[in-house]
Amino acid sequence: MILLISTGVFLTLSVLILLGYRVLTAEQNLLLKRLDQVVAAPQIPEETGKQEKITGLRGFLRRLGHYAESPRWGKGLEHRLIRAGMPLRSGEFLVLCACSALPVMLLFFIISGKSAMAFAGSIIGALLPFLLVRIKTEKRMKLFNRQLGDALIIIANSLRTGYSFMQAMDMVAREMKPPISSEFSRTVKEMNLGTTTEIALGNMAKRIDSEDLDLVFTAVLIQRQVGGNLSEVLDNIARTIRERVRIRGEIRTLTAQGRMSGLIVGLLPVAMGFVIYLLNPEYIRVLFSHPIGRLMLIAATVSQVIGIILIRRIVDIEI
Repeated sequence: MILLISTGVFLTLSVLILLGYRVLTAEQNLLLKRLDQVVAAPQIPEETGKQEKITGLRGFLRRLGHYAESPRWGKGLEHRLIRAGMPLRSGEFLVLCACSALPVMLLFFIISGKSAMAFAGSIIGALLPFLLVRIKTEKRMKLFNRQLGDALIIIANSLRTGYSFMQAMDMVAREMKPPISSEFSRTVKEMNLGTTTEIALGNMAKRIDSEDLDLVFTAVLIQRQVGGNLSEVLDNIARTIRERVRIRGEIRTLTAQGRMSGLIVGLLPVAMGFVIYLLNPEYIRVLFSHPIGRLMLIAATVSQVIGIILIRRIVDIEI
């Protein structure tokens, strides 16, 4: 009976994950549209400023998320979602967190039969979407940094042919792929709506939070204040960025063994405990019921976390 219930909870969790993935991937184009509407809101007439009616799963999330939105903390959460490239409002994201917490809570309660474990499972389930946001943000930032060198080359060549800086940025938005094309398109539209170049570039730097982009932003500001050959400066910055990307790739290759060792060391105790639980549940159940066993679990968990942090510190070399 417990096996059937566990199977049902697992299937329910799988369906919710698939639905969430569909929401996050099928409507990526709504992100830039929503951002553009925020910028252009003061200039949209009343008859054209009505929100488009959304139906289906996204509409269901929108209706539930409306009750969970708050102007105090919602703005910061939406900023993180924008950086991750997720076209969701803060309330919709919290609804997904609740949908993720419920199956994990039921699974922990079925396995342990204790309300404390169910509460811990609900916390873990609610934090899973935040982990997804962090992973997608890091992935998007890395892809942006890899594209930045080519974008600077396009801007420099466009400036040499007589284009203005705004036209050169628009060239990047039209010729390159996301995420850099969407970010440059957003910046160009802000400039077309009257925002100064410094403020528009500063907004993009805040959204991306990249050291390479900060270097480009600083160079453009200096050039606009004191003058100089911007195309040559951008060529030098692009060359520097490409070298940094190349060196990072070499370091990642050389530290692959260390990172794999940390992953194996971190997952091996969990995998072994799961296998032993399947083979002989009574043998390992003492580890969770006896006070000394619980202390051993706490000590092992702390040691694992310290080991993972140390390994990440060793292989994480700043360039």
